[in-house]
Amino acid sequence: MAESITQRAPGGSTRAAEARRRFGPAVENKSSAARLTALAGFASFDLIIAAAFVAPPLWNAPGTMASGSQVAAYAQQHAGRIIASLVIYSVAMGVFLCFTAGLWSWLREREHPPQALSSIFAFGALALAVLVLSAFVPAYLLSYRAQPATIAGPLGDLTFGLLALSGIPTAVCMGAYAVLVARLRCLPRWTAWLAAAGAVAHILIAASFVSHGAFLSLESLVIVWVPATFFAWIAAASAALLRA
Repeated sequence: MAESITQRAPGGSTRAAEARRRFGPAVENKSSAARLTALAGFASFDLIIAAAFVAPPLWNAPGTMASGSQVAAYAQQHAGRIIASLVIYSVAMGVFLCFTAGLWSWLREREHPPQALSSIFAFGALALAVLVLSAFVPAYLLSYRAQPATIAGPLGDLTFGLLALSGIPTAVCMGAYAVLVARLRCLPRWTAWLAAAGAVAHILIAASFVSHGAFLSLESLVIVWVPATFFAWIAAASAALLRA
């Protein structure tokens, strides 16, 4: 009997060692991928904050009621800062796509089929990035060289209009994350509540075409402070993923 146990022990030890060799690298790879995703999120957040300090204050920008000549003069007066900030913002959005791709993959592994919520999250993130990057193009054109008043006005309106419309896919992205995390509890639930608050707030940006000069307008502070909820969510989700 003792001999039999002795004979089995090495086999059991061998099987355990084999299991560690087989599954250990996979676990380490997943953990490494989560860390890289979190670091991408932090990098995106840091770049966004840096760009905000480089750019001229957004609340000083001419509103949609400003004349084309005012828009053109403002763009040329701050051309260097605007272009530099747009470059940083553009890189930040590229890194943001890497972050959301990694987060989508991480959430998808934990969601049961058909994994609809994680897919909605991914498509929302892609759509918001496309709209935000599209909004940068007319802003680049405004600052790259002097534009006549008849062109500067529409370019400025197009910039703010695209940024405002990006609130819809942003709300979809953050809303899907909120529901998924609240349901699975794979990350801290407070990040889900933060995402839910940001999703609701971004509908206000999309509604900023409703009036001129009021709380819901492109001239109000809604266009400035609501995106802060999105940036805060990026940092919060990155920190949570780093500890997961």
